Amino acid sequence: MKKIIILAFLLVSFIAAARCEDTIWNRVFFLDFQYMGQAIIDNPVKTGLIAGGFGVATYLLMKNDLWLSQSVRSIHNDFNDAVFNVFNNAGDGVYVLAADTLLFSLGGEKEKKTAVKVVEGLAVSGVISYAGKVIFGRERPSATDNPGVFNWFNFSDNSYPSGHTTVAFAWATIIGDTYDIGWITYPVAALTGIARIYRQAHWASDVLLGAFIGVITGKIVNYEGPDVKISAVPGGLETSYKF
Repeated sequence: MKKIIILAFLLVSFIAAARCEDTIWNRVFFLDFQYMGQAIIDNPVKTGLIAGGFGVATYLLMKNDLWLSQSVRSIHNDFNDAVFNVFNNAGDGVYVLAADTLLFSLGGEKEKKTAVKVVEGLAVSGVISYAGKVIFGRERPSATDNPGVFNWFNFSDNSYPSGHTTVAFAWATIIGDTYDIGWITYPVAALTGIARIYRQAHWASDVLLGAFIGVITGKIVNYEGPDVKISAVPGGLETSYKF
């Protein structure tokens, strides 16, 4: 039922975005993906190096996923349980959006712009992450000791990539780059990824892909192209920003 609601929401949002030029959803479903594609085309060498490095790192992690998972889980104790529970929340969309609402409500113009970008980043990265889960259909470490189990194209509770890690790195990139505090936000996001391994929810390679999606999405969302306009409607009041 939850997946049906998510798909229905995405479909309605896509249709709404297609009919309106100035909303955040137009950026989510159209402009942001155009920016991603354009960035790939405009920087083929950089894109190739990044893709190659990511591919090598993914291969190495997948070869060692079981060992890494067992190693992280071996440090279980009450203190670590409490610590990683806290960092796990940094990748929970409910807590992130609650904090983002405070940023929007209590901050100035810059904070409102940033809060809107965070929503946009979570939406874009969420679409990509969910698509990956459906396509790859990887079993979670809580369900199997074999990191190579992939049930392609299914809507089960899949593992690859890590959604919590995607969320954490998306907001960490947007907030960190905007306020030059990446030295704080990125380590928090990284600990969120480790927390997902610790809780036996994800393999290390799931976390790597989630981080990759979150960072790339955050960078794209933070891109301030010419004549780009975002509209948010908090509490029924329209607030527009032209970057």
